[in-house]
Amino acid sequence: MLVYRFGNEAEWIAAAVDELQSAAAAAQARGRSSLSLCLAGGLTPEVVYRAMAALPLTGLAVDLWLGDERAVPAGDVARNALMAARAFAACAWAPPPRLRPWPGTATEADASAAAARYEAELRAALGSAPSFDLVLLGLGADGHSASLFPATAPELARGVGGRLTAVTTSPLPPHTRMTMTQAAFARARRTVFLVKGADKLPALSKLEAGDTSIPASLLAGPGAIVMYLG
Repeated sequence: MLVYRFGNEAEWIAAAVDELQSAAAAAQARGRSSLSLCLAGGLTPEVVYRAMAALPLTGLAVDLWLGDERAVPAGDVARNALMAARAFAACAWAPPPRLRPWPGTATEADASAAAARYEAELRAALGSAPSFDLVLLGLGADGHSASLFPATAPELARGVGGRLTAVTTSPLPPHTRMTMTQAAFARARRTVFLVKGADKLPALSKLEAGDTSIPASLLAGPGAIVMYLG
C-alpha cells in the first residue's frame, strides 16, 4: 500500500482526478467502451467528484455504483445517491454517466430486500465476481469503510458465500446501512482511499500497517493507495 500525504486540497483533488483519467485510459487501451466506478459516500469526496465531472471524458459509457447507502427513502437528504447526483449533475462526459443508486427503503425493514436487489443488479452488470475499474473508498475515524464498521460480523464484512452486499448497523444515525462487502471490492483494478482530517490519523496508521482489526484493511488489497489531506 502506498500512502500519499497532501497539505493542499487542490493537489489532493488533482491526484484523485488523475486516477480517473488513468482508469479511463487503461480501459480504452484494452479496447473497451465502458468503465465501472464505485464511489464512496459521505461528505468528503463530493469536491473530488465535482472535479472529475469537469473532465472532458469521451467515448466511454460510465456506470457510477455506490459502495454503500443509508436505509432511508429515495428522496431523503441523507442518501449518498443524492450527493453523487448533485456532484455529477453538470457532468462534461460524453456520453453522460449512469448513476446506479441503491433502492430507496421506506422502512428499515426493507433494507435486506433492497440490498438483495442491488446485488442482483451488480451481478447482472458485472458478473458474480465484479471487477470495478476504480473503487473510491473513505475512512472513518473508527476505521470503518463503506458501511463496514468495527462491530460488523466478520462473515458479513467478508461476504462469506460470495455475498456482494450486506445490511449493517452504524453507530451514528441513520443506523441501518446497506453496503458492498469485501467480496465485491476484492477484484477492483484500482482502489483509492480518499481521507481527510487529523482525526483520521490513528485509523490511517492502522490501515497502513494492515491492521485487520479495522474493516478498512479488509478492503485495501495489496495495490491500494491512500490519498490523505491533512
